[in-house]
Amino acid sequence: MLDFVLDIYTQFEDYIGLIVTVSALIFVVSLIFTPFLVSKIPHDYFTNPQYHRLEIKHFGHLIIVVLRSVFGFLLILLGVVMLFTPGQGILAIIVGLFLMEFPGKKRLEHKIIENEITFKSLNWMREKFKKPPLER
Repeated sequence: MLDFVLDIYTQFEDYIGLIVTVSALIFVVSLIFTPFLVSKIPHDYFTNPQYHRLEIKHFGHLIIVVLRSVFGFLLILLGVVMLFTPGQGILAIIVGLFLMEFPGKKRLEHKIIENEITFKSLNWMREKFKKPPLER
């Protein structure tokens, strides 16, 4: 059995090194950016209906919405990877969902924020940036 594992390791040594390097990089990036992005959420985001209206006034605003959604989608993908590698996978997925625009987003956000552990984690991160806690 040990010979089998060693043979696999030898056969895929370069790929394993790449996976470990990418995993470590994603871990460091998530440690830096996830709390920063959580601190940017307005404290009344869940109680103020103005944040849930999408108004596209001009073409530049449409580009911003599309880029934000693409970035949010990438965060979700990285979050899924971080579920299996070191990193803050669930929080990256949550931040990615907050950035994206899609039908039913408000209901999904409220369902996520109703979870007490998630709510406390988000507020703990906000506290590190000296931001007021989220309202729900």
